[in-house]
Amino acid sequence: MIYRRNPQLEQAREERRRLLALFSTPVGEQVLRDLEHRFETQLPVFQGKAGSYDPLDAMRRDAHREIFLVIRHQLELARQEATQTQQEQDG
Repeated sequence: MIYRRNPQLEQAREERRRLLALFSTPVGEQVLRDLEHRFETQLPVFQGKAGSYDPLDAMRRDAHREIFLVIRHQLELARQEATQTQQEQDG
């Protein structure tokens, strides 16, 4: 069976490879952790007293968290693709 090349898929994989090259080093991983700490992604989205919170602050915090979730997910996909490529080359 002949598979057609998918340019969007190849572009997404290339972007993941670049993310992996950048963040897979000890320095890159530390930078990512520092940024997550700076943007408080470990805290709950809704801060403040029960029933009283700033919706704009919650929206901002949720947006920050989403960015890091995307980065972490793309890094995991890149690692899986790298492992799969290595296995295909070995076997």
